[in-house]
Amino acid sequence: MNKYFYILSIVVLIVSCGKDVEIFKPTTNLENILENEKLGKVYYEFRKENIYLTLGIDTVKSFKKFVAETSIKELISLTECERPVVRCFAFKALIEKDYPDIKNILFRHKYDEENVEEFQGSCIRMNFPVKTYMLNKLRPFASYKNKEYLDLEKEFMGN
Repeated sequence: MNKYFYILSIVVLIVSCGKDVEIFKPTTNLENILENEKLGKVYYEFRKENIYLTLGIDTVKSFKKFVAETSIKELISLTECERPVVRCFAFKALIEKDYPDIKNILFRHKYDEENVEEFQGSCIRMNFPVKTYMLNKLRPFASYKNKEYLDLEKEFMGN
């Protein structure tokens, strides 16, 4: 019996090692994105006051200004940044702008496993992979269409 177990274990190991694991690979770095002086100014004004992701960031005056003064194209480029927290801020801003292709951005990050911290109040800090943060940010916008969100979540998580 043990002999069969070991043979099966070896076969499973060999098969699973041969599969490519998909991961998110950022396509640009923040320095290159912020060469645009206007974007750089808006970004640094926003980040000076918002070092961390926080629950309720959408109610913060500097975030609202950041959303208002950035274009969809600029925000999309920020979602490709090498810094995970920047990707998350940009994604949240795209949601605030009602970006119609937000689902495509979400699925681009399906394998984005880098962790970000979100502060929820003054003493609670949550740690998420970027992909989970992004999926969670879509949840409130789908609450009135709960089935739509659940279907999206199911498709995204591959269940």
